[in-house]
Amino acid sequence: MLPRNAKVSRFALALAATTTAFSSLRTSLSRSAVPEDFEQTPEYKAFARQHMVDEEELLRQSSFPIPPKELLQLTKKFLVSEAPEKIFSGDGTLLAENFRFVGPYIGPLDKKAFYGQRDAIDFFQSFPDASAQFHNFRVDPFQPNRVWWTVRGNGTHTGRALPGSDAELVFGEPTGLQFENPPQACSLTFNDKGQVTKFTIGYVMDRMVGNTGGMGGFFGVLWRIGKGFPFSEGQPYAPSTGYWLFAQVNRLFAQLRILLAKDEAEKRRLKEAMIDVPAGNLEVS
Repeated sequence: MLPRNAKVSRFALALAATTTAFSSLRTSLSRSAVPEDFEQTPEYKAFARQHMVDEEELLRQSSFPIPPKELLQLTKKFLVSEAPEKIFSGDGTLLAENFRFVGPYIGPLDKKAFYGQRDAIDFFQSFPDASAQFHNFRVDPFQPNRVWWTVRGNGTHTGRALPGSDAELVFGEPTGLQFENPPQACSLTFNDKGQVTKFTIGYVMDRMVGNTGGMGGFFGVLWRIGKGFPFSEGQPYAPSTGYWLFAQVNRLFAQLRILLAKDEAEKRRLKEAMIDVPAGNLEVS
């Protein structure tokens, strides 16, 4: 175990390195303007070889027996028969025995627990016009047995839940409020029999979008209608005390480096690289 003063020294070095990295990055990015035909330049071609992926080639190299087109069809079959938005009755055969349901704060749940969660609350009775807004279905070139798609989701709290139901307890009386979720990443992973082994939902891609406090799923909707849970996962993001302290100390080191800067240009770069930590989540669409 490191002595306390050693830990502090490592922390200070990390802070100083963070500021230096931002400054160096900004300097390197300002070296040359981007030409109109940048994609034809040797620099871009080298960049593409290092950082860009040939998705079609990766999928062609795949040994997974189910082709992408069929996987996309299976995904949509799952959504209409097994997902919370289902319109047909599934018989469970689309879910593998080792099926797991995983969200940012829930799971992994097995098949039985997933069905229990899915069927516990009739969401659409309370939000009859709700739409998941599924879009951008694609097969993962790195995991060719996995399909990703994006959801947004909106709806209005105009419906009255069944008296005495869990939905009535959770949603309460209709508020007439409309929710707009941020975009979220979802996925299905399949085995070679075409069965789902993993279902992931609700991973927010941009918490600055929508009016649900940057949250997806039930947590965001409940917060929007004034029924948010009191724990941190059910509330909009706010920086932890540790991260806030990290940023404040980082600013102190940055200000020290500004005082020691050799010229005005370096001072300006260092000021621009300083990190500001907001007090909490911002509602920006």
